[in-house]
Amino acid sequence: MLLWYVWIRLVDGAWHRLDDISKQLHLPKNAVEWAAKFLCDKGMAESGFEEDEIRLHQGGARFEDAVKTLLSSANPPR
Repeated sequence: MLLWYVWIRLVDGAWHRLDDISKQLHLPKNAVEWAAKFLCDKGMAESGFEEDEIRLHQGGARFEDAVKTLLSSANPPR
């Protein structure tokens, strides 16, 4: 759910401050930072020049891709 909450704030493609997202969602900043880092590490979002800014990549990444990536990293191959 956390990823979805952060993702839905980013779908407009504009730059967003992590502090603002944290306040809007009434979530701890470290939780929002984790979600932002995850999305950036998986190539679905990008960090701004300032450390606390984020936006979705313009390539049209989908939330389903974020979920699949999360599930595959949680379930290592056997």
